[in-house]
Amino acid sequence: MRLHLYRTILQWTALGALALSGNAGASDLAGQGSHYFASASGCPLPKISMRAVLCNRIALDDQATTATVDTGTHRIHFDNTRRYGRKTIVGDVLLQGSALDEAGRRVPVGVHLILSKDGDSWSFSGHPHTPVMGRFSEVRIDPYLVDVPSESGRRVLISADQAAKLVTDPALAARLTSHLVQVRDTRGTHPGDADITIFLGAGKASKPVLRARLQGTGAADALLAQGTWSFELEALTGRIPDQVVRRELFLYGLSGQPTLDPLMQHGFASRDRLTIGAVDGRGYLRYGDRQQAFDGAADAAAAFLQQSFIGLVLGTRFAAADASAR
Repeated sequence: MRLHLYRTILQWTALGALALSGNAGASDLAGQGSHYFASASGCPLPKISMRAVLCNRIALDDQATTATVDTGTHRIHFDNTRRYGRKTIVGDVLLQGSALDEAGRRVPVGVHLILSKDGDSWSFSGHPHTPVMGRFSEVRIDPYLVDVPSESGRRVLISADQAAKLVTDPALAARLTSHLVQVRDTRGTHPGDADITIFLGAGKASKPVLRARLQGTGAADALLAQGTWSFELEALTGRIPDQVVRRELFLYGLSGQPTLDPLMQHGFASRDRLTIGAVDGRGYLRYGDRQQAFDGAADAAAAFLQQSFIGLVLGTRFAAADASAR
């Protein structure tokens, strides 16, 4: 665990120094896991998450996938020579920034691009991460282009303009605001906590799938770095796909934790709870009736709050409640 954290810190430091320096250059990424680099367009929840700069992410899903980040030309090159028997996710890119919502407020947004291979063919899917529903304008996201190998050299999978359009596209906005995805506030008697439930489906046919809570004592500033706090996910259905659960745990550095072995193998059953937290600065990880000490608690929670749609909504509401209380 300590070796893994040490390697991660070195990756953050190297990529951050590269992106913030005046010298343009490229950095080669290899090795299964999440790799971070600086966002010149800002990071969401910098006070809560402890990551004020290093919040853009590239995930490499297996050892066959590599990537190069060129901060001078704003290009991201993916490579993978392996042939896959079926469509398989091989990596992703998360670019962070901000945009104006319908009320004219500047809010954090992200663009999540998922790269797959089927045989030797590359494809991608993309979607936005936003803390509120509706339409957005004036998007500020680092203008990276993503390309992959082709017979003629390199093929652009998505341009910077296309990535930004994922946030502003009216058709996509209409789908997201048509109540196919609903976020409902489910706070109880503690208004300072953030507590949301995610529903899927339209109108009365919608079904609850997941509840997320963020609780803490003290101010939101540096919440995860010290003190007592907890971040909890509760499955409200047993139908969350196992492969989705496994990839989420992989992205946030949780897939190798022994307490989560049953979750990695079998996925969520209805009413299962996963909790990451700390008591007086000492981190822990709990799943069901299993619990372990976990030095990486603050980092895993920070990654989820900044880099997932659910975490972004939860963290934004916690910060707003904290600001209102003060």
